[in-house]
Amino acid sequence: MTLRDYAIRYGFIVLLFGLVAYFAIAADGFVSPQSAVFIFQSVAITGVLALGVTATLVVGGFDLSIGSVATSAMMAAAYVMVVLEQ
Repeated sequence: MTLRDYAIRYGFIVLLFGLVAYFAIAADGFVSPQSAVFIFQSVAITGVLALGVTATLVVGGFDLSIGSVATSAMMAAAYVMVVLEQ
C-alpha cells in the first residue's frame, strides 16, 4: 500500500483528530461538559430519525417519508405548545 493509498483512506481521520487537538488547545470551552451537552442536544432529533430509518432498512424496506413525518410531528408539537400556552 502506497502513501497515497494511506492518505486517501485515513486522511480525513487524521485531519479530524488534528482539528480537535488544535481547538482543544486554542479554545478554552471546546472540551467541556457543556459543549458535549450542546452537541448531543443538537443531534438528538437527527439521531432518533436515523434510528427509525435504520430499522426500516434492516427489515428490507425503503422509506422516503421520514422528512414528512418529522415535519408533521414538529408542526403538531408547535400547535400543542401554542394551544396549551407552554
